[in-house]
Amino acid sequence: MKRVAVIKHSAASVGRLGERLDHSAVEWEEVNAAEGDSLPPVEEIGALVIMGGRMGAYETGEHSFLVEEMALARQAVDRGMPVLGICLGAQLLAAALGGSAYLADRPEVGAVPVLLTEPGYRHPIVSKVAGRRVFSMHQDTFDPPPGSVLLAYSQRFPQAFSIGSALGIQFHPETPNAEANEWAYNGARGMLERAGKTPDEFAAEMAEAEGEIVDGGHQLFDAWIAGLDG
Repeated sequence: MKRVAVIKHSAASVGRLGERLDHSAVEWEEVNAAEGDSLPPVEEIGALVIMGGRMGAYETGEHSFLVEEMALARQAVDRGMPVLGICLGAQLLAAALGGSAYLADRPEVGAVPVLLTEPGYRHPIVSKVAGRRVFSMHQDTFDPPPGSVLLAYSQRFPQAFSIGSALGIQFHPETPNAEANEWAYNGARGMLERAGKTPDEFAAEMAEAEGEIVDGGHQLFDAWIAGLDG
């Protein structure tokens, strides 16, 4: 198949996603839209992943590349191409396909239990995190697009939806604990404060759930990769 384009918005690693793509010998490339990299034409790729970022999906006036990403996502879905949105990527997918993304009343951070809907338990990818906690760090949320299927949710937010060939997930299956802790102790301290959690509490919570987070991330990405060839 053609290569997988992984669109980034920061210097953060793609972590377990990159590891599992390499493990499956899938050709892929990183495109850092926030640093000015040009998005690939839809004709030149076989699948699309849109990663997270600090900006909001609604901040298109400040970050015009988000408009281009949403257009590319629509084109990919129209072609039936596999599209995976993670955190900001899920919010962009929701907005691009007729839903909306917006600032939440309070952030969600840490090792979060997710609940699956009935379709979620049957879903070949999202079902891999059934009964597991996942790593979440976001201050925005989304309303899924009309016609989509809600697959997972937490106590406060939708966590996964599918529509056509697209899958949006709010949590971060790609991020190693060490990197998550770096965010918590540095760039995201303000988000943790608004969520009522200290960096030390966050780190302890993540350490206790690490096995669930790692296993769920590996299985989720392996299942998504297995579907790339139809």
